[in-house]
Amino acid sequence: MLKTNKDRLIETAVEGVVQPASGRGFTVTWDGTPKNSIGTASINYSATVGDPVYMWADADHVEPDVTIQGRDKPSASDCALASLACIGNPAKVVSGDAKGSRGVYIGRHAGADDLVWFPDDVKEKLTLDDRVQIRSKGVGLVIEGFEDVKVNKCSPEFLEKIGVEDKDGKLVVPVVAELPGYILGAGIGYDPNVETVDYDIQSTCPETNEEFNLAGLRLGDIIAIHNHYDAWGRGRYEGSVTIGVIVHGWSDFAGHGPGVNPILAALPGRIETRIDPDSNIGYILGIREKPQ
Repeated sequence: MLKTNKDRLIETAVEGVVQPASGRGFTVTWDGTPKNSIGTASINYSATVGDPVYMWADADHVEPDVTIQGRDKPSASDCALASLACIGNPAKVVSGDAKGSRGVYIGRHAGADDLVWFPDDVKEKLTLDDRVQIRSKGVGLVIEGFEDVKVNKCSPEFLEKIGVEDKDGKLVVPVVAELPGYILGAGIGYDPNVETVDYDIQSTCPETNEEFNLAGLRLGDIIAIHNHYDAWGRGRYEGSVTIGVIVHGWSDFAGHGPGVNPILAALPGRIETRIDPDSNIGYILGIREKPQ
């Protein structure tokens, strides 16, 4: 088991409310087609962690399960929830008919949407603007002997369950897929704060989609991005490896596609990968059964 500084991390409560669905009206896809898309915010009764990124009619940037938003600052990306909540943190509903129900924080999309998994029966009880509290822990997490590997948006409990191994001075990480950094788009270079913003695998080129089987990705998959170093921002560094989690679905908009939360970033020679088709947070966190 990896040794970390988990016993010295601050654990604190942060909160958000269930965010109403967005309604931007018609926008234009990469090829100029008008589109009135759905898929972001609200309570998603259809898509959950482990489902495909690409199968939903008239959808774009699909967010699984329940979307919440911090309200303690004028901008959601400045709220404590955005900066401090980490994948794998426990969540609890603290108002409404679902009060007391428990779930798991599963990632963050862009500047306004934090994502939480709840069981289906809890989703049925939730309503818009219900309050959800996250027991946040993970900011400042360091792997002993790998202090140069940046850990982002990752609870210590989740990190321990991924199956990362220390082998000959390198971290060996199980991933569903390995992708080249050149197909990453929206979010590159946007902000030095990796915790509050995801970035997208561009999915608007059919040939690239087929080459890397992007349609085979699932919400919650752990992937490797080569030649990107997403420690204090998101961008190219030859030979580096970033490990990330898929947090939202496909897109038809230029420069966009399945969204990624970076969780590990290393300069050359510190991370290796091995392919594991079951490396998905749904299975890792025990919120979805592995297929037989």
